[in-house]
Amino acid sequence: MNRDIDPLIGGLASVTDRQAGTLLPEDAATALADRITATAVPSAPARGRRSPVMLIGLPLAAAGIAAAAVTAVVMTRDGGPGSTPGVTPTSPRVVLAAALTFTRKGGYIDVRVRDPLADPKRYQEEFAAHGLRVTLSMVPASPSIVGTVVAMETSENTAERDVTTITARGGCETGGGGDVCPVGVRIRTGYKGTASITFGREARPGEQYNSSAPATAPGEVMHGMTYRKHRVGEVLAALRKRHVTVPEYRAMEGNVSNVLKPGQVPPTWYVHSATPWAKNQVLLFVGPRPTEDAGGAPPASAPPGAPAPSATPTS
Repeated sequence: MNRDIDPLIGGLASVTDRQAGTLLPEDAATALADRITATAVPSAPARGRRSPVMLIGLPLAAAGIAAAAVTAVVMTRDGGPGSTPGVTPTSPRVVLAAALTFTRKGGYIDVRVRDPLADPKRYQEEFAAHGLRVTLSMVPASPSIVGTVVAMETSENTAERDVTTITARGGCETGGGGDVCPVGVRIRTGYKGTASITFGREARPGEQYNSSAPATAPGEVMHGMTYRKHRVGEVLAALRKRHVTVPEYRAMEGNVSNVLKPGQVPPTWYVHSATPWAKNQVLLFVGPRPTEDAGGAPPASAPPGAPAPSATPTS
């Protein structure tokens, strides 16, 4: 009994086709297409029956991603069975989904990032297709600002309304404590200037953040912690409960910020501030007193009678 197995295979997929289409960078999709098309094509099927495309040697999840990410794969055999009369044999061709989304609203175009792992050249090409000279780049960012605009620069004579950000409330927390975050850009139709826009992307394993939100913002590793004016030893103990480490410290000496490594900071010193550093890592700003001195060299140790924290850091 013949059965259409497509619905059965589709039921095994843990992601939708649309989601899967954004999971592969261009080089990975091409590699998968090469593996697919390297499989020998069987002899011509009987009239009225279609020949299935087999994803040999690929796990089901990878096969599903390949099918979604590779929009079109043309397979022919030069003069062999299964070739189409009148069609010139071609090499496998991979057509990827758009890396950006463009939505026209009145006299403007709203742009958002669809594929944060795409080759930057693809972004530029897609902007050029809309008549825009815009360069877009992605930098590793701390979790709460992934997908937001972290930097933007425009050419001279760019009017205030030519290039602006699209904002969303509650998506992240800004350095000033606000919750209105730039999640895309809005460009005037017919804009002739140039722009350079930088979005935050998820950091790869071991990659240091290029842009970061406040360490206690929702989604960051110190969210909910109180740590300012608490001793270094107490803060480190609270961080260990969250499996967070501190690779470096900063300590002010006059107007100079000194870099200190673990083991060089007394546990009795105080934490002044913190910033996300990398996945499950933060940078601590520390000193011998509960608050950072406005100027002058700090003493070698905390002065007698210096106030201690009233409670241990929350974790």
